[in-house]
Amino acid sequence: MLHKLKTYLTYYGIRMLRIKKGDHRIAIGFAIGFFHCWFPTFGIGLPLSIAMARLVRGNMPSAILASSLGSVLWPLLFYMNYWTGHLITELFTSPSFDLDDVINEQMPEPDYVETVGHFKDISDVGLDFLIGSVINSILSTIILYALCRVLVRRYRVPLLNLLRRK
Repeated sequence: MLHKLKTYLTYYGIRMLRIKKGDHRIAIGFAIGFFHCWFPTFGIGLPLSIAMARLVRGNMPSAILASSLGSVLWPLLFYMNYWTGHLITELFTSPSFDLDDVINEQMPEPDYVETVGHFKDISDVGLDFLIGSVINSILSTIILYALCRVLVRRYRVPLLNLLRRK
């Protein structure tokens, strides 16, 4: 299984680096191919990245490679979405509070009417995830494009030679 994955990544890596169209197409294909990985796409991520790469005239093998990488990294990306969204919502909505007030506050008696209010907390998790995924997808697309373009421009031949040796 691991050998098959290594062969798959090597094949698409060589295809990606051998394109004659330039580093812009490779970089835009990789960045757009990774864009959808921040959202739960439920199995349509790879076709979606291919379609988006075709739409912006990016490199298909780099979009496939980025989509595959994002599928493996999905648990980490999920956590980063929630963390980023929670950070943003706390930054803009949290009133300042005193820690001593929170620690010394008495525990209220159980009231089942208050239980309905906890469903609001569940919707806040969804809102945090949505805000985080939008911010992370936009920032990662810009950063991945710039990083991939610089790496391909400078290290295309050494990377191609390295992949061919394997």
